[in-house]
Amino acid sequence: MSETVVLIAEEEIILLPEKGLFWEKEKLLVVSDLHLGKAGHFRKHGIPVSKKIHFTDFQILESMIQRVKPERVILLGDLFHSAENNEWDDFLRFLELYKFIDFILVEGNHDILTEYPPTLTRTLKLELHPFSFTHIKEPSDMYNISGHIHPGVSIRGKGRQSITMPCFYFAKDYGVLPAFGQFTGIKKIRPKKEDRVYGIAEGSVIELT
Repeated sequence: MSETVVLIAEEEIILLPEKGLFWEKEKLLVVSDLHLGKAGHFRKHGIPVSKKIHFTDFQILESMIQRVKPERVILLGDLFHSAENNEWDDFLRFLELYKFIDFILVEGNHDILTEYPPTLTRTLKLELHPFSFTHIKEPSDMYNISGHIHPGVSIRGKGRQSITMPCFYFAKDYGVLPAFGQFTGIKKIRPKKEDRVYGIAEGSVIELT
């Protein structure tokens, strides 16, 4: 695994190849768009998708937590894909394993459940100077960090072959995190010349622009 340290809003931020962002000074881990329960949602509608997909998500999240040892974890929206199903119980068990960590859900458009565990703090926006954390990009006096769009970027090789990879995307006054969930799509972005893009491939975070 190869991570990358970047300077955002004059703060050192670590970009993790597991598609997480770690603000070491604040012991804060941020992941976006887990979309837990999506596999179960598809199975309910007759589309066979293995539940192992979300077990992999939990394993990767656990690996990050054990490595960077955060005190807080921000779930930057779209934690659960739709209505409650059995995969929600898996998440509740995961929270119980890490009850010594504060989990904060910045609610997204897919977060429609009527009941959440009391150990999960919920909010529509979280401001920790100099950052404003939201699910969908919002104007702010602070540097806005969001998710929602599942950003990705395509690069071409010498033989005209191309590969599309998830990415971290940082513009002048806002940044967008890649979707953490394994069972999510990618939306290709068109960065401007002055933007910074970091692709994720083969366990590494790669600076592309």
